[in-house]
Amino acid sequence: MHTLLLLSALVADPGIESLTYQGELSQVERGQQTAVVKEFTAECFLSEQAGAVNATTLIQESTSRLPWAELVTWQSSVNTTDLAPAFGYRHMEKLYAVTGMFPLLASPEPLQKGLEWKSGPGSFEVVGEEMVGDVKCWVVESVTGPARKHQIFVQQDRPVVERLKQTVFMGQGDRFELTLQRTKSEVLPAESATKTLNAMLHLQAMKESLERDPYDRTADITPQSTAVAQEQIEELMASVKGTRFENYVASISRDLGNRAQREMEVSELRDKFVGQPAPSFTLTQLGGEPVPAEDLAGKVVVLHFWTYQEKPLEQPYGQIGYLDFLATRFRDKPVTVLGVAVDNRLGTPESRTAVVRSIKRLTSFMKTGYEVTLDTRNALNQFGNPTRLGAELPLWVILDQSGTVVHYHSGYYEIDNQRGLKELDELIADLLEK
Repeated sequence: MHTLLLLSALVADPGIESLTYQGELSQVERGQQTAVVKEFTAECFLSEQAGAVNATTLIQESTSRLPWAELVTWQSSVNTTDLAPAFGYRHMEKLYAVTGMFPLLASPEPLQKGLEWKSGPGSFEVVGEEMVGDVKCWVVESVTGPARKHQIFVQQDRPVVERLKQTVFMGQGDRFELTLQRTKSEVLPAESATKTLNAMLHLQAMKESLERDPYDRTADITPQSTAVAQEQIEELMASVKGTRFENYVASISRDLGNRAQREMEVSELRDKFVGQPAPSFTLTQLGGEPVPAEDLAGKVVVLHFWTYQEKPLEQPYGQIGYLDFLATRFRDKPVTVLGVAVDNRLGTPESRTAVVRSIKRLTSFMKTGYEVTLDTRNALNQFGNPTRLGAELPLWVILDQSGTVVHYHSGYYEIDNQRGLKELDELIADLLEK
């Protein structure tokens, strides 16, 4: 049964227990732990129904945070496919979602010494029992990949993790150790439990409506998801009032407000440029020569301002794969697609070589065919530079055959399964028919 339905069935008897965990992430070098590089707190709300234990987990972290939609997760002890709680850690300039094997450990049958089972890529074995504080626990050893060995201490009377020691790898085989310990537990009073259950139901309904990609938990909240959340935020704030989710939802509300303000300012910037002749700008080819004016004259021009760095490389890679698909589709038409690399190192010839080398490695890896140029003369600023408003690259600008700006968009597009960047595809096709 779906976790949301299980929770719904509990409304008449909402016995809920709150567990608090303290977690630390340490990097391991030459077999020895170094200093702790990340600390976080997790509060889990447990309920039981029809022999299953259900858990709602809220992660609290202050640095390198994951998008707010990923800080709350739902699990059931009878479902091994539920998303585990995760926290963010930035390593080698890349944000990782580090998942923890808690607060529940699903197994095919009740734990006992000698029990072995497999789940996905992982193998599990109950190797013994041990007291953790005053709690009797089963000691479960797990292997989820090469050198990925973990110890999970599970309460003997229920499938709840008491302590955890987990191996994590990031970057190019850099090893970390995640340790976790339950530090507190309390049964919520009936009134508080009822409010908490209502809050969890509303939170889960909103998260499901966002349709997040479960395989890309570091992805930013999309404009489409932002719009969905804005429609629900007032009702959600009312539902969490007086619960331990109140501060979390208040942070969501602040983020949505900031995004709305930023979108309004970017919209004003868009209105300033669209319908007007493009400002004077110059782009530089990777070899150092300016892009010839005849490459742009009388053509539909697509400008894609982005970092074009090979590292850190994170999905969706500036959507350059979809842009390349678009460029290929119109390669026999009077259409010029130009990537524009934006990088502070372009300001000096000494560091420019490293930028060009990085661009070439990226385009080779991604197998892109359109030309990537350098913004050495502040072309991004000529087009308003929405990053000054807190918006993120890429910036997409389309000029028609007369050099007029007809499209201006900051951020990512929704992708059509058949046509990729459908909005741009349709716009270019319309311009070519004129």
